Amino acid sequence: MRPDYTIAAADLIDGIRSYRIWTRLGWQEVKRRYRRTVFGPFWATLSIGAFIGGMVFIWAPLFKTDVKSYLPFLAAGLVSWTFATALISEGCTTYTAGVNLITQLNFPYTVLNFMVVWRNIIVFFHNILIVIVVVIALKIPVDWQTLLLIPGLIIVAVNGAWMTILFGMVSARFRDVPPLVGNIITLLMFVTPIFWFSHQLGADAQPIVTYNFMYHLIEVMRAPMLGTAPPLLSYAFTIGGAIIGWFVAFDLYARFRRRIPYWL
Repeated sequence: MRPDYTIAAADLIDGIRSYRIWTRLGWQEVKRRYRRTVFGPFWATLSIGAFIGGMVFIWAPLFKTDVKSYLPFLAAGLVSWTFATALISEGCTTYTAGVNLITQLNFPYTVLNFMVVWRNIIVFFHNILIVIVVVIALKIPVDWQTLLLIPGLIIVAVNGAWMTILFGMVSARFRDVPPLVGNIITLLMFVTPIFWFSHQLGADAQPIVTYNFMYHLIEVMRAPMLGTAPPLLSYAFTIGGAIIGWFVAFDLYARFRRRIPYWL
């Protein structure tokens, strides 16, 4: 199909300009999910915190690592992983979940994509309280390098935006994609240094980490939370991934945007 870059660009620009809409919708969706609960979105935070608290006393002895050094690594890694993978998994249902809006209203579809990203940023800032508690309890140094979390979060969010567009379209066309992506995410969780340190792999297995895009997405957020600067390689992979990802997603969006309502 011949791409219509003008319409796709207009949709993207109008979506960005409609920030009042998708920020409001994102916040309302968070509130809706936890309506009539006492802790609201903090239930997800408590769940992750309980998981970290239970796992740290199992995995630390297993890897012969001190709990005080392993706990912040696990907490920062799991919080970052939850944010990055939520963008992917929820991105798969971006358009199918908004079927009523897409089929009844004329509006920039990217509003739905940005809403997914913003909603998960809100949840991330709830979950980061776990890391703050760990940092305070273990007296982990906080300096200017901690501020690198902000550009790291922006990089992951920019990557997440093109992922929601790409996976959202593919999932609207092929409904087997969301469960497939879910299975792949589960597999990646165990081959990405979340529960284990990258240096624990032998030299022959290091490519598993070096060429693991998810690892670099996690590292640009995890390292600052631990008081260190992310490796330049992680910035290269994530920024390069954002450029290539947006190029591919935009081209496909220009080709198939008009078909999305029919796929739904």
